[in-house]
Amino acid sequence: MEVESLDGGRLFVSRQHLPLLQENGLDTFSRVMALPEGFLRRDFPGRRTSRLELRRPGGGVQTVYLKRYFPEYLSGMSRRFRRLRGASIDEARDEWEAGIQISALGIPTLDMIARGQDASETNAVRSSFIMTAELAGAEEGHHYAKKLNRVERRRLLRKVAELTRRLHSAGWVHKDLYLGHYLVKPIPPDPPVFLIDLQRCAQPNCFVQRWRIKDLGALAYSSLKAGLSASDLAAAYRVYRANRPLDASSRHLARQVLRRVSWLKTRTPKHDTDFEQLR
Repeated sequence: MEVESLDGGRLFVSRQHLPLLQENGLDTFSRVMALPEGFLRRDFPGRRTSRLELRRPGGGVQTVYLKRYFPEYLSGMSRRFRRLRGASIDEARDEWEAGIQISALGIPTLDMIARGQDASETNAVRSSFIMTAELAGAEEGHHYAKKLNRVERRRLLRKVAELTRRLHSAGWVHKDLYLGHYLVKPIPPDPPVFLIDLQRCAQPNCFVQRWRIKDLGALAYSSLKAGLSASDLAAAYRVYRANRPLDASSRHLARQVLRRVSWLKTRTPKHDTDFEQLR
């Protein structure tokens, strides 16, 4: 992706989308952050995601999602850690860079338009944003799965398992891999699937298996909640294992994932009172 840097390095725009921002006068970090809320899609302490409509050059409307991070998003410890590191790290930049690298693996994700950050003199980020294009007509995986018949649900989960295998094989973990973080565009006969919410994605140097189990546990748990069966999960696990024979290591991993699923059934998701309101 070719990127243009604007506003003294506070704003980064995909070159192909630069005319869109120019058409709407969004050529500085502060102007993007000052956009109205529009339709508020997610609202957590210090982080808000809005659905907005921008004018396209030459006419028409481009629907975008703007995820904004504010100073209160970080705990006091996180703020101190960033000051000590003196690096311009933040969730918006992490999601942007993860999107570029994960897309290069052949895993479809959102079309990124722009990102920006406001940093202190020590480069510790105080506020930031990432803007992405809407995937028109796409549905969260757990909602979409409920509309499918048994054969279609299994086909969807096998595709999700293949993308997850590709992600993990490249050393990445998602850290929040519920089925709702795979979007599906209902285009027959082979609906494309997109991985979203990449701000926590990482390539960890330690505890890698722990994070993989967390991903697979969240995916299995949310799939069961969406109506998929244990046999569907078994079929997906074979895809995740690239159809290799189930050896002792594979069985051990499966048992660890099932333990994670059992634990998830005992808790309420951190930001939700109802599991259906996946973030």
